[in-house]
Amino acid sequence: MNVKTTNVLLLTAALSVVPQIASAQTMQWTDKGYITFNVGAQVGSDDLNTNSTFSLYEETATVASTQRVKGGAFFEIGGAYRVWGNNLLAGVTFTHTGSDADVAISASIPDPGFFDRPRAVSSTVSGAEHSENVIHLDAIWMIPVANKLDVGVFGGPSIFMVKQDTITSLTVTEPGPTVTAPLTEVKKTTAGINLGVDIQYLIHDSVAVGGLLRYTWGSAKIEGAEDSLGVGGFQIGAGIRYRFK
Repeated sequence: MNVKTTNVLLLTAALSVVPQIASAQTMQWTDKGYITFNVGAQVGSDDLNTNSTFSLYEETATVASTQRVKGGAFFEIGGAYRVWGNNLLAGVTFTHTGSDADVAISASIPDPGFFDRPRAVSSTVSGAEHSENVIHLDAIWMIPVANKLDVGVFGGPSIFMVKQDTITSLTVTEPGPTVTAPLTEVKKTTAGINLGVDIQYLIHDSVAVGGLLRYTWGSAKIEGAEDSLGVGGFQIGAGIRYRFK
């Protein structure tokens, strides 16, 4: 919660500077649009906890799993085009990020020889992958700050296409018992939002280097999970922008 609060405060502070920049500048953004490529890191994490039961030895076995789904490196490609006046652009960006985690398993397994004598078993499965492919649809207000320096403030809806490895079945081996659990990929598509700031500095007539601050948020319901999985997070990136007139 503290990490999420810090991320929001950082982005809010960046956005609060924009009105001051806008009030101090009267220049108009004259290019027609740009194509952008960024790389960076997404900060944020959420716990994915699952619970399930199944019949074994004419009794009920239970299994619970937990994993910390983290952010990771991201890359993106996108573009924007001026649609109204000299400063308002419409933009589309595709972003990909991914990570992997260990899944901790705890199970209660009935005894094959004695009724109502469950045995506690624990195990760990590594390499549970998490992937987010996201399409951001944004309205962008471009603010020329200096001769070669521009700031874009943007926001809009996001479409998250999530792939998440999780535990959906358990194999019990006797004597022991020992348990193994194959990972199953679950796919979900969900909607969210994004907002942020893009800073561009021209190093050539049509080429700029840039920095990106973006906060994205969404949630996905994973089968068997106790709560929805939070997706997105605070993103910091940098890259190249190709501008066209």
